[in-house]
Amino acid sequence: MSVSLEELCKMVNVPYDQARALIESESSDGESVEREEEMEDTVIHADLSGGLEVEEASLLAPEQVQFDTDAAENSCSNAEEDAPPRKRLRAENTWKKVINKKRRMVGKSYVGKQKQKEIMREPRAIGPRCSSAACAKSAKHHCSAIGEPERNNIFNDFWQHMTWEEKRVYVHGLIDVVPVQRRRGAENSRRSNSLCFFLRVSGQRRRVCKSMFLSTLGIGEWSALNWAKEGHMQADTEGQTHSNARRSVAGHELIHSFLQDLPKVPSHYCRSTTSKQYLEPVFQSMADLYAVYCRAAAEKNVTPLSRQVFTDEFKHLNLCLYHPKKDQCNICCAFKTGNLPDDEWQHHLLQKEEARAEKLSDKSKASNNIMVVCMDLQALLLCPKLKASALYYKTKLAVHNFTVYNMLTHSATCYVWHEGEGSLSASEFVSCIVDYLSAQTEPDTFILWSDGCGYQNRNAVLSNALLLFSMEKNKVVIQKYLEKGHTQMECDSVHSVIERRLRDQDVYLPAEYVNLMKRARVKPHPYEVKYIDHTFFQDFTKLRLCKSLRPGLGPGDPTVQDIRAIRYNNNGTMDFKINHSDAWHPHPSHQLRNSTSDSHTVTPLYSDRLKIKELKFKHLQDLKEVIPKDFHSFYDNLLH
Repeated sequence: MSVSLEELCKMVNVPYDQARALIESESSDGESVEREEEMEDTVIHADLSGGLEVEEASLLAPEQVQFDTDAAENSCSNAEEDAPPRKRLRAENTWKKVINKKRRMVGKSYVGKQKQKEIMREPRAIGPRCSSAACAKSAKHHCSAIGEPERNNIFNDFWQHMTWEEKRVYVHGLIDVVPVQRRRGAENSRRSNSLCFFLRVSGQRRRVCKSMFLSTLGIGEWSALNWAKEGHMQADTEGQTHSNARRSVAGHELIHSFLQDLPKVPSHYCRSTTSKQYLEPVFQSMADLYAVYCRAAAEKNVTPLSRQVFTDEFKHLNLCLYHPKKDQCNICCAFKTGNLPDDEWQHHLLQKEEARAEKLSDKSKASNNIMVVCMDLQALLLCPKLKASALYYKTKLAVHNFTVYNMLTHSATCYVWHEGEGSLSASEFVSCIVDYLSAQTEPDTFILWSDGCGYQNRNAVLSNALLLFSMEKNKVVIQKYLEKGHTQMECDSVHSVIERRLRDQDVYLPAEYVNLMKRARVKPHPYEVKYIDHTFFQDFTKLRLCKSLRPGLGPGDPTVQDIRAIRYNNNGTMDFKINHSDAWHPHPSHQLRNSTSDSHTVTPLYSDRLKIKELKFKHLQDLKEVIPKDFHSFYDNLLH
């Protein structure tokens, strides 16, 4: 059975501190274990403390053996700690190289290296017992007293229950290095030490000859001598401090505290399900973030750790540099990992292609009487936006841009506000959509394409507002949704152009975003940008025309997420589609309410500006030292 390192040290009479120091010194040398097998097949000249010289060849003769990777994985796999889902982690236990190393460690057949060739190595096997007549007569050696069952137990425990480090400690504890007591030659000899080999039987160390020792453990002479030499040299370094280890601990602590102190913002998509934390978008890349970390380490007089270590800790904390612009397609991810049946995958692809084909068909129908638009919220903008290092650790004011794009004229209208004037509830987006539709007097039919974000595009608040708009303006409004995870739309190009215009631009006020957005495009015509405040937003939550969007209430009936299109008719009725290729189905009448004056009530959403968090206000005040004085009054007047 498996034993701990401390128990193993007690068995072989080796100090625990010395064994631990030996393991730490060897664990950093990834090449030493690989080279041992090559040394087993060569002539060995090992000089132990300047005095021991041996020359012998290994008896291993590798043959072609079936390489069972499944057995290696089952016998050597280790359970990993539970961790949140992260991006592109290394699964080292599945690498062929690692599996090969583990098979070698447990004494099984594996693929070895000989110069540029790959050769099969045979499994470790116990060698023949000692048959020397001298050992049989010797009073010091007990080779003949150890039976085959004891030898097999020693061999199996050595190869099946020990790692390479534990094997080193075990062998080191069974080889005594003693000074030479008698010399028979007159000439000077380099041999200054003698080796005494022991096997542990029934808890007692029994001295044996070298041949019996090596054959019982199934190792070559080079390994035994080298491990004994390493332990002998390690004893001279006991009590010494390890400055590298102290620097490594301090470096890891600095990375952790550095990443934890950076301000985070939630994703504005899938905020209820995402488990990632997103850094405020002040870093352009991981290289930019690592450079800031190096400067922080220099200020604290700590040696920065490598880029790889920094990246690993970044992923371990489940952080991300950028906000996801679209919902991640869970179905695609599940299929790639083999966790989704093929029929569900094919249905998902069909839904995606149907949505894209439907959108292309609507674009071809666009005319003066039929307006086809798409709409989406741009990734979060921050204010102030500067390159000053003071911004890295401070939270900033959030600025939002909701864009509506006309697919026929290629015109775009951007509704811009900051968190001191409005939030991201359904009423904010409905106010923008209704304002845009109300300004279009010529079309009789509106087709609105969007993703399926619940609080933004797929909710009862928006449906009530669009149904009321259809009835009051005598228009027909159709909402259509793209397949989740495949929501590329024309309005994304607007956000891309704006982001390019904002690159390398300093922004001190939210209003400056408005000017930059207007200048982001010249042809065919600039973007229309509306800088709105809290008085613009209306409260549409009090509308009671539609009780629920769900087509049915019974088990197995379609849910809100299954709807792909909704039509709001000017007579107060609603239709829906589960698939874009389906015919329109009337919305259940029990979900619609009779129109009354109370059901048409729309009031202002806010009576005053919104308050920001106290900590954010304090951070913004701290940032005034890198902001021109002309802009200080804006930040002083923010409610908190």
